[in-house]
Amino acid sequence: MASKFQKFVRRPTKLQKAWQTIRANGRRSTSPYVIDEIANFLESDQTKIRSIAGQINYGSYQFAKARGLAITKDGKPGKIRPIVIPKVKDRIVQRTILDALVSDPDIEKLAFQPLSFGGVPKRDGEKLAGVPAAIDALLNKIGDGATHIMVADIKGFFTQIRKSDCLTLISQFTDDAKFLRLFESAISVDLENSASLWQHKDDFPYDDIGVGQGVCLSPFLGNLILAEFDKQMNQGDCACIRYVDDIIILAPNGAAASARFRKAKKLLPTGMEFSLEKSSSVPIPIDQKFQYLGIEFFKGNIRPVPTARRSIVKRAREVAAKSIQTMRSAESPEDFNQDYSIPRTLNKISGMAKGWAHHYKFCNDRETILNVDRKITELFLDYAGKAQILAQKKVNEKNTDFTAALLGYRGAKEVTMESLNWP
Repeated sequence: MASKFQKFVRRPTKLQKAWQTIRANGRRSTSPYVIDEIANFLESDQTKIRSIAGQINYGSYQFAKARGLAITKDGKPGKIRPIVIPKVKDRIVQRTILDALVSDPDIEKLAFQPLSFGGVPKRDGEKLAGVPAAIDALLNKIGDGATHIMVADIKGFFTQIRKSDCLTLISQFTDDAKFLRLFESAISVDLENSASLWQHKDDFPYDDIGVGQGVCLSPFLGNLILAEFDKQMNQGDCACIRYVDDIIILAPNGAAASARFRKAKKLLPTGMEFSLEKSSSVPIPIDQKFQYLGIEFFKGNIRPVPTARRSIVKRAREVAAKSIQTMRSAESPEDFNQDYSIPRTLNKISGMAKGWAHHYKFCNDRETILNVDRKITELFLDYAGKAQILAQKKVNEKNTDFTAALLGYRGAKEVTMESLNWP
């Protein structure tokens, strides 16, 4: 007899819901590969969903090879973030499997421990989720009397999760062989472009070791694997807040913090270890400066870390510079990319600044946020002045079409005429 999980994932309505989530996420993607995949699936999407449902029902669904991306980490030459992008149809099935699993109260309770926040949906009755919720929990523990902290990062977390351990955990909740086979296939990683990623092969999952970073099931599996870790780390007089692979221990004194950190090392699953360069060597009193999840804490101030502040200014500057470069190098209105027109660039810089501030709106050091905003404002106005000079130059040259293009206007030139013939 099919388990409730198998019945869940084979329903077209559940697959349809997952597809809507994938499609919504795709709208925010900047990857041409993802955008094209979404567009292609959208053609006859309902037929495709019914086909997927039938294949799952008969146990014949096959996952395709995924695409691997080696994303270079800013400021870390040679270091990459190994992202795995499955095909759209596979992402739909993976999302439906995730929805099926977390619909079970026992699985949800196990995977989403009280002080775990990464990959955890907003809890009932809670106003915060994600990083703000984790920071709020940290502040509550300090308010409860914590005086020392230690931070740690699990090295190569997703590439160290054992798939067999995940299967064993899920097997405790169902013995449905068909569903378990589907689940096992969903978390397997086979790359279509592995040959071109040979120099990064050790960063990507292989065989039983590792799950795909970028796959929707991976954060859930990470939480599931570390559920027992979370439970034991939050016994007694210490607390351990975890956001995926980043943890912070809060303790009533330095000795307790050190002892709990040693316990954490022993509790990590087989093959996992803390990164030496990203982990505390000694306990840190809370009245000293410390960082967690990209947030700096110092003397009651809560603000983005300096690297985050510099990064947003740098990215805004790069957007402005790219637009100026494109405007100068274009030889005609036709070969000018409208993505770099003056209005779009101004809107992009403004949107970046607003989005950045929104991300850190829970921080109480407003002056630091405003200082960053002032720098971007100066950059914004500097770009507007330079762009105006370039546009005026085209006006002086009597090149009105080019001027209009720089200002974002295309008009009739963008329309392919399909004229009817006079009889």
